[in-house]
Amino acid sequence: MASVGASELIHHQLVESVLAATFRWLDETPVSRIITRSTQDIGSVDFALPIIASRVCDISVSLLFKIGAVVIFTPTFLLPSIVLVALGTWVGSLYLKAQSSVKREMSIAKAPVIGLMGIVSTGIVSVRAYSAQDQFADLLMTRIDHYSRSARVFHNLQRWMAIRTETLAGIFSAGLAWYLVYFTNSNASATGFLLNLAVTFSGGIVWWVIAVNGLEAESNCLERLESYLQIDQEARLNDGRIPPAHWPSSGELRVENLSAKYAPDDPEVLHGLSFHIKSGERIGVVGRTGSGKSTLTLALLRCILTRGDVFYDGILTSTLNLDSLRSQITIIPQTPELISGNLRQNLDPFEEHADYVLNDALKSAGLVSLQEDLENEDKVNLDTPISSGGANLSVGQRQIIALARAIVRQSKLLILDEATSAIDYKTDAIIQESLRNEYKARGGDATIITIAHRLQTVMDASRIMVLDAGRIVEFDSPKALLQKSTGHFRTMVDNANDRLTLLAMVQD
Repeated sequence: MASVGASELIHHQLVESVLAATFRWLDETPVSRIITRSTQDIGSVDFALPIIASRVCDISVSLLFKIGAVVIFTPTFLLPSIVLVALGTWVGSLYLKAQSSVKREMSIAKAPVIGLMGIVSTGIVSVRAYSAQDQFADLLMTRIDHYSRSARVFHNLQRWMAIRTETLAGIFSAGLAWYLVYFTNSNASATGFLLNLAVTFSGGIVWWVIAVNGLEAESNCLERLESYLQIDQEARLNDGRIPPAHWPSSGELRVENLSAKYAPDDPEVLHGLSFHIKSGERIGVVGRTGSGKSTLTLALLRCILTRGDVFYDGILTSTLNLDSLRSQITIIPQTPELISGNLRQNLDPFEEHADYVLNDALKSAGLVSLQEDLENEDKVNLDTPISSGGANLSVGQRQIIALARAIVRQSKLLILDEATSAIDYKTDAIIQESLRNEYKARGGDATIITIAHRLQTVMDASRIMVLDAGRIVEFDSPKALLQKSTGHFRTMVDNANDRLTLLAMVQD
């Protein structure tokens, strides 16, 4: 029961640690490695570690009694017994030193195999569509071969250790038998009893070394788990100020001298940004790749290290607890994630809204317009099953569902992080129309920040923020920015393939 309680405590701490990890750590750590820690290593703490620890204790006590009986009846063999134990310990220590590295290599080599199996099972449709079965099979066999090599070395080390300990055991038993037969007057029963103890003791050394080795090997899982309990953590969700119940009443956002970086030792990615967004404005954020557009989103949500002040509806966000802050801001990423279940659970996971509210949100998001040409049985509704990650839906459908989810939440601040960059122009137009009309009508003075990949997406915005190398180089209305003949935004428009269309949108 104690081992079960300890395992439960470790598992609880592991889950809390991973869920509270920084986004940078989650990006750098393979999912397969996290799964291995939560399954294989926790499984070792659950079952293997307590069983092996109990086995080591049982074998140790048994060996002590056996060697004690031999020494009591034949005191002459005290020194040979000590030598036998010393040699056995020396062989075992060599084996343990070599085995630890091999065992760690086995654990590292196993994670890529599990990761590849998960990727293939998730994307099996794409693998078959591109006839890439052979390539993935070859890659899987390569990773399995890498794991098998380390596993073979591990078992060969066991054979190496067993041969040497069995040899020592045989020499000790033979020496004891020779001594009892030729140099003592012991009767047959005493001689047989002592030889039986010697043989079982000698053989028990092998199992004791194996058990100790297994205990040390399984104890490595505790070391790996401990490393995951000491990873970089975000601030706890409940730490900080709890805002008033009516907050936020508007989508006003004021930023003063905001700088951000991904890690304490990394250089700053954003440099002293200062701007003021009035409630109800539609702001477009553009810039070249690496200019800091997505980083700005992470900084507003306190997902990375920041310096400076961000006021959301008059309250300094750094003083708020993360749960209150992030629950009042909705973000639609480029590839929105959906959970397994039906569409209703994805829109309202906590069952806080009626079906008519959810259907109305889907209609307002443009799902009806997107499905005009589909048959009734092919249309998506609240009871439509959703696979993991929304793999059974198109990218456009996932984006519209994400927008409908935002409409249901009615956040005063909506951020679109290049949400329409991977979809066609028709779906993009439907989403933008929903944002201009339906979301603004429901959200009232809600603020919309659109990080744009296509300039057409933000040409009708209230103002456009142009970023370059983590700094704001321009921030004004589209019409005002286009009047600057040498401005950054004007240069981006002139270099675009749809330049005439973009200019016409502003003139209209």
